[in-house]
Order: sequence, then structure tokens, then C-alpha cells
Amino acid sequence: EEQLQEFHQAFKHFDKDGSGKLDHLEFKSCLRSLGYDLPVVEEGEADPEFEAILMQVDPNRDGCVSRQEYMAFMISRETENVESKEEIVQAFRALTSEDKPYVTEGELYQALPGEQVEYLTQRMPPYVDGTGKRVPGSYDYVAFTKSMFAN
Repeated sequence: EEQLQEFHQAFKHFDKDGSGKLDHLEFKSCLRSLGYDLPVVEEGEADPEFEAILMQVDPNRDGCVSRQEYMAFMISRETENVESKEEIVQAFRALTSEDKPYVTEGELYQALPGEQVEYLTQRMPPYVDGTGKRVPGSYDYVAFTKSMFAN
């Protein structure tokens, strides 16, 4: 959760016009502020490392990185090296608004790209509360995470 807050604050700082988007130079500066070691290149000079990042975060090459694209990229980078079930549960918990044992589709869409949300909602079981009632529009991230680590 602390990490998500840091990502959000960095984005907000570099989004000078408040548009909810960063141009590629602002995005590069934002990454550097978060500790990414990106080379300084002359204008017009190739920057393959940054180009590879842009292919992931701005595949449509519209020249901007939206807040959603940025957060999805940062979350995916931070979860690449996830070691435990608890780390994944904590990541999902950070997406919920009230530290709930479930996540809603809306909360997923706020933090992840559409294709990742579709993947999750197709595989994540619906959340059922302690009385056996399904909570409408909710998904059980704890059960989903346990199933991922079952093998």
C-alpha cells in the first residue's frame, strides 16, 4: 500500500497540468525519481531501454502514459518478483477500498488494464461471505491466490 502511494504521488508530481497523463519525457523523469536507472541520451539518440518500457506501457504510441497505464506498469514491475502468496494477497488488499477480503470489478479496473481485469474476473471465484451469501460484483482474491500457489 505504501508503494502504491509512492507511485501515485510521483505520478501526481510529474503531471504538471493535471491532465491525468504524462508525456514520455515526464514519464521518464517520473521513473528516474522512483529509482529507475535510465541512461541520459542526447535528443534524437536511440534509447533502447526506455523504448522497451514504452512498448509495455504505451503500446498504442499515443505519446502519453495515462494514470491507469502507469499504475498497471508499476504494479506489474513490482509483482514480477513476488515470492509468496502473502505478497499477492497484500497487493490485492491494497486495491480494495476498505481492507475487504474481496475485490470488486470496479476496483480492479481502477488499477489494471482491461485485459488483466478480464483475465482475473474469468478466473477469480465470486466472494461468498461467512453466512454463505454471495456479495454481488465481488471476487475472492484470497481463494484465487491460494489456487495459484496450490501446485
